[in-house]
Amino acid sequence: MEKEVKTKIMMQLMESVDNILDWMEKIKNSFSRYVSNMDGWVKEINKKISEFKYVKENVEENNDNIQHNYNLIYELKDQIEELKQEINALKLIQIISLKKEREFVRKRIEKKDLKY
Repeated sequence: MEKEVKTKIMMQLMESVDNILDWMEKIKNSFSRYVSNMDGWVKEINKKISEFKYVKENVEENNDNIQHNYNLIYELKDQIEELKQEINALKLIQIISLKKEREFVRKRIEKKDLKY
């Protein structure tokens, strides 16, 4: 029964990891769209600045906002990388656990002792 519980927990962990990977893929796609949109916005703002000769204060505020947005993008990118590393660590832990369980079962079978 303990093996069934461990197996169930491992399956839930694998499902959770898969869900996190799916979620990360969605974030990555959203992030890519956001970066593309941000580049478009930056170009549009630069075009308007050259066309309309904005007041110095407005230009400075826009530049500050753009810089802030880029800082947010890089922070999100760093957080995504950290999540990837954490997921990889969880995968390694899971693989090691499964290998130990498999080795334990194999040894029991070799001894013809199937009791846990």
